Amino acid sequence: MSAALCPADESALILSQIQLGPTIGVAYIGVALSSAIYGVTCIQTFQYFRSPRASSDMSLLKFIVIGLWMLDSAHQALIIEILYHYLILNYANPVALLRTTWSIPVEIIVNAIIAFAVESFFVMRIWKLSKNYFSAGICMLFTVAHFTMNLVFPIRSFFYPFLVEAATKLKSTGSSGLGVAVVADVSISVAMVWYLRRGRTGMRRSDDMIGRLIVLTVTTGSLTTLFVIANLIAYLAAPDQLWNLFFNFMLGKLYINSLLTSLNSRSYVRGGTEASLQVNSVPLSTFQAEPGHISRSQFTDATASTVPVDSEEKMTKMTYVV
Repeated sequence: MSAALCPADESALILSQIQLGPTIGVAYIGVALSSAIYGVTCIQTFQYFRSPRASSDMSLLKFIVIGLWMLDSAHQALIIEILYHYLILNYANPVALLRTTWSIPVEIIVNAIIAFAVESFFVMRIWKLSKNYFSAGICMLFTVAHFTMNLVFPIRSFFYPFLVEAATKLKSTGSSGLGVAVVADVSISVAMVWYLRRGRTGMRRSDDMIGRLIVLTVTTGSLTTLFVIANLIAYLAAPDQLWNLFFNFMLGKLYINSLLTSLNSRSYVRGGTEASLQVNSVPLSTFQAEPGHISRSQFTDATASTVPVDSEEKMTKMTYVV
């Protein structure tokens, strides 16, 4: 075993003071649920690479997807190691339940990298959609602050060997980091919805596409935000228990799946727009004007005058999002 067993009476005393349900119990349930969500991540990653849209995506985007999948796989291995450390390597050793293990702060760091990558991706979408440096800059500022606080907490926890001691002395750091995470997620979702609503053109198909984008943004963004809020409440209410790890084990996977869902839902978001675009892309030279019919130049002038310039610009911006 990794630590020497304590005397029987001392072991009994420690076990009588430890509530296994709100500690190891909730961590075990968190790992089980996290494993299920990891399966969803694998399916979504596979679905992305076999989709027709993936072939036309930039190499950077493909690298981000495969990089996030690798980080999620590493995170899953880390949280399994946490339970293996406490339940197998230190079976019947109550002293080990009081001490932290290296894999806990490391998995928090991996979660921080995942959250930063996903939030930066959505901030880039906001900038491409709005071309507003101020709005995108504010969202990016909160994203960097979230990433920084997510690194400060686990790095400092390396210096505290006991779980309760680390949770108590770093309570202000941990709660501040979770608070910044809520602000970052909410600001990104609000900015995205705001600029999508401003992008309405009055054209039925484009407005339907924007409506689907708004629903997708709200549903995926609200899920991660609710989990961060629940994590914050659990940490403030019971810092000496492991409810915060229960939510933290799943949080990074929810971030990844929000990004993958947005990528895999692009065909759904576009709806029938792609078909109409394919029809409209047929060269007008294939149509020959006959006597008494509208000529090619007359038809071009007439159709061009019916589409406002600002609507065309808004639709161009939508292509960056979908």
